[in-house]
Amino acid sequence: KNWNKWFRNQKYVFQKDITAYDIFLEVESLTKAYDNGNGKAYLRPYIVDLAFKIQQELEQVMLHLIRTAVHKTGINKLCIAGGVGLNSVSNYKILRELKLENIFVFPAAGDSGIAVGNALWAYQEFETNVKRKELKNAFLGHSYSENDIETAIASFSQKITFKKLSHSELLEETAKKLADGSIIARHEGGCEFGPRALGHRSIIVDPTLERMKDILNARVKYRESFRPFAPVVPEDISDEIFELKTHSPFMLLVADIKKQFHEILPAITHNDGTGRVQTVNKNDNPFFYNLAYALQKQRKGPAVLLNTSFNVAGQPIVETPNESIETYLSTDIDYLIIDNYWIEKKDTEIKKYKDHLLQLPEPINPMGLNENAPDVNELMIKLDEALFYNKKENQPWTEQELKSLSAFGARYKEKSFISSNYPLGKNFKSQIENKAIIFLNPQGESVLKSLTNDSYSLSFSYNEIRILSHCYNADDQELIKLRTELMLSVKEFNDKLIWANETLASFNIIAKHGNSKNITKNNKLPNKAKVTLEHFENEDFMLFEELEVFYSVLKRNSYNEKEICTKLNIPDLQSIEPTYMPYYSSIKLGIDKLDMLISLFLVRGTVDLKAATSLFGKELLDVLFDLKVLYYRKDKIASYIDIFCVDNHYVATDHRFLFLEEDHMKENPVMYIGSDSFGLVNTAPRKFSERTLDLCTGSGIQSIIASKYSKDVIAVDINPRAIRFARFNTQLNGINNIRVIKGDLYKSLPEIKFDTILANPPFVPSPDENMKFRDGGVKGETILSSIVKEASQYLTKNGRLYIVTDLVDVEKYQPKLMNWWGNSPSKMMVLKTADRNEILFSVPHCHYPFNQSYNEYSSELIKWVNNFKKSNLNAVNF
Repeated sequence: KNWNKWFRNQKYVFQKDITAYDIFLEVESLTKAYDNGNGKAYLRPYIVDLAFKIQQELEQVMLHLIRTAVHKTGINKLCIAGGVGLNSVSNYKILRELKLENIFVFPAAGDSGIAVGNALWAYQEFETNVKRKELKNAFLGHSYSENDIETAIASFSQKITFKKLSHSELLEETAKKLADGSIIARHEGGCEFGPRALGHRSIIVDPTLERMKDILNARVKYRESFRPFAPVVPEDISDEIFELKTHSPFMLLVADIKKQFHEILPAITHNDGTGRVQTVNKNDNPFFYNLAYALQKQRKGPAVLLNTSFNVAGQPIVETPNESIETYLSTDIDYLIIDNYWIEKKDTEIKKYKDHLLQLPEPINPMGLNENAPDVNELMIKLDEALFYNKKENQPWTEQELKSLSAFGARYKEKSFISSNYPLGKNFKSQIENKAIIFLNPQGESVLKSLTNDSYSLSFSYNEIRILSHCYNADDQELIKLRTELMLSVKEFNDKLIWANETLASFNIIAKHGNSKNITKNNKLPNKAKVTLEHFENEDFMLFEELEVFYSVLKRNSYNEKEICTKLNIPDLQSIEPTYMPYYSSIKLGIDKLDMLISLFLVRGTVDLKAATSLFGKELLDVLFDLKVLYYRKDKIASYIDIFCVDNHYVATDHRFLFLEEDHMKENPVMYIGSDSFGLVNTAPRKFSERTLDLCTGSGIQSIIASKYSKDVIAVDINPRAIRFARFNTQLNGINNIRVIKGDLYKSLPEIKFDTILANPPFVPSPDENMKFRDGGVKGETILSSIVKEASQYLTKNGRLYIVTDLVDVEKYQPKLMNWWGNSPSKMMVLKTADRNEILFSVPHCHYPFNQSYNEYSSELIKWVNNFKKSNLNAVNF
């Protein structure tokens, strides 16, 4: 009772919801939890339980379907074909519970029955003078002549004897031998159409003998002792022995046996008091009909035979006289009847019933699990999460097992009820428009196979299949969810959708998304900028198209950290030394396009006009001049900005080292991408965020990375130059879900709350508050404390605040943080590096690369060290 329901019904609707994927999860979880690997698999308790469960669910499904059919048609007679019709237990329950007038189950109720149904429909539709003829017996097979039979007997003459008997002699002899406990095989006329032996290819015994079922299973059928056998009863007395108001000529109803006959007929009475009944009459099955009464005369008791198919386990029912004799000789069957020929084995003593009992193995009784055995729902969820969400911690399945299970069962995911958070989109269908089908394998390669071109199929990674599925028909919210799960920026995701659209088009499938680059309409450049990126002071100014071209130049020429570091022979971009810059630009770098980009945007070099025009194209070159990104240094082109590569994105900042005359500016510069920015980028957990706030955004680097896991981002800075750079950078990277606004921390924000707040504030404990962009007050805590104090007002219930900063005397920070935070509930963690004392901390802030005399350096250093001491600081930790 603790297992899950596998089939779902809707009242008076024929369609079934079959949870194939959930069935797969449950069976695999039950196997993992309960399969000890001992003995035959089908006798393991959880398999026994599953067999019982499936039978119960099947009965409910059939009852529902037929109840619906009766309701819709008013017809109270039922005809069944198809393999499920062989389930005699459910057939009887349908008849009884729905109080049907009659039931007919086609004897060959597999695919053969469906074929016959189609033929009958065609006959009804297209023939004239249609006549309905009742199928009274299933003996539609080929009959064998006396010559065929005698030829077969002759070929086994060394092993058998035979005699030909009259009909009455045959009945009398058979009944007498059955009453003695003999096992007799019967081959008569044409064989049965279908899998049930109904008297023409049968093995028969007396069902009143207590262990005859076990004898048949062990000595003749060579199968499990619990397998049941069918009773044969004349129609005219069937309701005296069975709870049965109809005929069952094809052995396709399992009816209740009346209690007084349970002990009298042990060999055909199942554990639950039922039997799979075959009713016979004198016209359609005269031998069985008369034999039942003949046996009754021999041993009294009810006129019932036990009938089973003439074969052994794993073999088909015998067909020819030759096959009948071969099977007879290979088993403990005592006698064989072929039509009117009585056949016995030569030189073989016929066993009595008591002889058959010798050394008979004890019967096996299948048992299920304990009634209160716990369900495996937690394991099912674990397996689902491992397959589709890559959550593999504390998994009972090995990596290899998961790969195998993924290839086998993951393709059925679309019908799951246990997982509402569906990774392929709520409208996912494995079959797309009868044009292609997806064979899903999240732990390996999935295949998209054309249904119109047999030779065309493509293989994809799991995430590629997810993108293809969402591209086809996902809604906008699902696209956002997928984008953030895959940690892709808007531009990166749009590029993926364009790829997916083109891929689906190759299968002649028209997708809902990915038809265009979705670039926002541009503004015209009204004039040349007086200061770098001046146009971006206006929040509505858009330059996506031109910046897309600029982005493509950088991307196309491999302007990325790995290639740049290889060219300059440095470990990372933060390792570029100002004293090495002339060496890099004049000696290390050549004239290829990547070299020119590095020279312009990282090492303060220059490029001539012809080379720059070849690199950027004239239109883009003009735009970069108009934006005051590029300028002329004498007769060569130089850059006002650095461009860093972070996580496959490009971020423009002011130069890290401002030592040239043209570097002088009346504004506060925008900080380069240093270790603090990288620290926050790489340690802030990338968890989905509906809204993210980036305080003290500077170049916008935190916003750009956060946009990959956020639906929307707001970036704030008090520095007008930083605002311009941040807006430029979002557009350069094709990102349209970041809004950059000017303001002092929280003061300019709309009245909304955030799931995530990021902050990289000015934090340097400096002696001079005029140092602006890096000044955090004499202890470096002025801005930091403001951010922490007000954060709880702007965070959602489970919101998080991530800050990268210098902390003075870090060991004392727990109470300080708690004091700033206030009474709102919180959990806090501080990740730290190494402490720096007064001299280690002060030197980097005082030692400028150029334009500084020794006396100026000495004076600056003393000022910084004195501030450190005066503020009672012991150490500063990053």
